Amino acid sequence: MKISSRTMSSTVIASTLLAFGCTAPEDGAGEHVLVADALNSENGLTAINGLNSVNGLNSVNGLNSVNGLNSVNGLNSVNGLSSSTGLMTTAGGRTTVSYLVRCALPIGHSITKKDQYGVAYTYSGQLGFAPEWETGACQQTCQRYVSACMMAHVNTAGVHIPLWLDAAKTGVGWGQDSHYPHQEGSFFGNIFVSPPQAYYCNGKDFELGVVPGRLGANQVGAPYSNPFGGTGYCADSCTAADIPHDHDGYKACMGNNNVVTVWRQ
Repeated sequence: MKISSRTMSSTVIASTLLAFGCTAPEDGAGEHVLVADALNSENGLTAINGLNSVNGLNSVNGLNSVNGLNSVNGLNSVNGLSSSTGLMTTAGGRTTVSYLVRCALPIGHSITKKDQYGVAYTYSGQLGFAPEWETGACQQTCQRYVSACMMAHVNTAGVHIPLWLDAAKTGVGWGQDSHYPHQEGSFFGNIFVSPPQAYYCNGKDFELGVVPGRLGANQVGAPYSNPFGGTGYCADSCTAADIPHDHDGYKACMGNNNVVTVWRQ
């Protein structure tokens, strides 16, 4: 899936994460949505990385804490995302909300929220990793997919670049695109819990096509860490997707079955 992500800065995870933005299918089926052109292609999704907000995850307790966000309730509800406290009250926080909605909801769906002054903002979905969160609870699988998607959009240097995303999530699916030849890495974890769990591993090409603020570029202040020793390659520690998609990405890492694999130009 080709996705354009904007720079997402780190929040405090164990004092180093700076603030930043569902049932997994078993058959690996799905289609990749070309977000930039709002078109469908066979496999994968496109996005643009670039979430760079110091107000997104402003706590070691994760998104489900002091940010006015409550995954027990839908994003479109008063109790799911507060207008008077947390994310909606700052420009950086609203940027984080835009990525949360972009990751969670599919194209054609949106939510409208007001800030503390009554100014309304509309946020549109694109990737559809957790469509149920629009009106209902975001359970563990939902949280993990949204977490992986948010981390995949981080660019600590503030540079906007296009990405191609693969995942076992229906609507995303497996596949490659010749415009995105380099497997950068895979992201997994849960940034909603306390303390946040934010992880990545190196794709086979993480040192190729390197861009500022992404894996392989000596990121400063990244919100995630590589839990694997040695070279940190996904191939050494994660389970590849089922054949014939075993070269597209990974379906499980460190007991986490909600993984997003990123390819870049």
